[in-house]
Amino acid sequence: MRTPSHWRGAAARISAALIAVILLGASPAAARYGGPTGPTTPTALWASTNGTAISLTWQQPPTGPRVHSFRVYEGGEVVARTTTTSATMNVPFGSSHAYTVTAVDRHGRESAPTDPVTGRSWLSGVNPECLPTPTLPITVTAVTASAVSLSWPRHPLGGELELRVDGVSLGWTSLTSARVGGLAPATDHQIRLYRLNQCGPGSTEPVGSTSATTAAGDPARPAPPAGLTVTGRTDTTISLAWTAPAGPPPDRYAVYEGGTRVAVTVGTTATVQRLFHATWHRFTIAALDSAGNESTHSPAVSASTETCLSSPPQPVGLTATALSPSSVRLGWTFDATATSYTIWDGDTAVATSRYPETVVSGLPSASRHVYRVSATLPQSCGETPRSAQARVTTTPGPAARPAAPASLEVTGNAPGNWPTDARLTLAWSASTGGEPAISYRVYEGATVAGAADGTQLTLAVGGATWHTYTVVAVDAAGNESAASPPVTAQGMFFPPP
Repeated sequence: MRTPSHWRGAAARISAALIAVILLGASPAAARYGGPTGPTTPTALWASTNGTAISLTWQQPPTGPRVHSFRVYEGGEVVARTTTTSATMNVPFGSSHAYTVTAVDRHGRESAPTDPVTGRSWLSGVNPECLPTPTLPITVTAVTASAVSLSWPRHPLGGELELRVDGVSLGWTSLTSARVGGLAPATDHQIRLYRLNQCGPGSTEPVGSTSATTAAGDPARPAPPAGLTVTGRTDTTISLAWTAPAGPPPDRYAVYEGGTRVAVTVGTTATVQRLFHATWHRFTIAALDSAGNESTHSPAVSASTETCLSSPPQPVGLTATALSPSSVRLGWTFDATATSYTIWDGDTAVATSRYPETVVSGLPSASRHVYRVSATLPQSCGETPRSAQARVTTTPGPAARPAAPASLEVTGNAPGNWPTDARLTLAWSASTGGEPAISYRVYEGATVAGAADGTQLTLAVGGATWHTYTVVAVDAAGNESAASPPVTAQGMFFPPP
């Protein structure tokens, strides 16, 4: 039992904490956004059309604490969680959506959000490739006597860009930055970006240009390294090796991804850390002398991290709430991408769900249950460890239950209000046996999508969006049967001509 002295001590600690907040200038948002010790904001958030969905990509924060996962927001709502730097949003066909992304560390602290980007789930009209080509501004930073850093926004039409410096191609890249070394001091250099236009036969055309003047300095430059290769990879690292230039060894080597220096070493190998699984990367290497002068960069090499996580997270925050004598609602959080979830009662798998929530029905009255949840990972990466337990007891009530409906299927799928809506018609066999059913409920995850007295129901959904349903029979006392086998369907849509 706590004594008054305990409460006085707690109050003093709270007061001291408040004073510290005032003196340090912290705000309530720091609790969410992590303050000076939390993650930094992801960069280069980009939305592109994937026909019937919106694809988002971004780059990991270049500095700050190690990031555990990312959250995608639409408005103030989290609409996706992932442990890699991309997400595909299932949205109605022909609709526009604005998103931001935050980084989250292992303590749950979030970065400030990115600037919003807007994506649309379809494009119509004139092929944008055939319109005048948009141009990009190129920003020059970190200028030395031997090198410059360049950055630019992603092109509105996507695709790789070719970087040319003084007319020499440095290759094609999907990144939005580059480091250029081996330049002469106090010299003007012409920088241009090109893109392959896909209108008609396709042609390379300029989409951005600028000039940069290196600082004054010693004209001596180290010889460039050669033979940059990828020697290994994990889900969070990529290992590189290269050949030293002839002659006296350089003072050190710098490894770059685009314009970001990701490693420095005195040897001819390096392992780039802090990466995310299933992500592509493009590296160059430069030699540095004792004064920091930078050689010409090696030709770039590209590689991806391993697709599957070596230590996948598990679902967390599992809650179980008794809704009635026959049903329990479960909800949880999973900070990664899952294709489905398995619900366990003890060591028995009792249900699956496409969503991080579900209702388990057809349970006995006043029965005790110990639930856990595991996630099935995409790309055949297996199943995660199970979550912590959530215990629940259904409320008292009658023992009788209706029999579960069977043969749930989609019998109709037609466009609604073009282009964003569709109408899905579900039908199922009647409940036979057990307590007589007086109605049926259709569930999508833990949400009642609709109810019917008969064995058919039509639902309005977003065109091209995916949905998974189950149906339960309901008796006069309101008790539910076990759920039918699930059915998954995509709402019909008609692309524009």
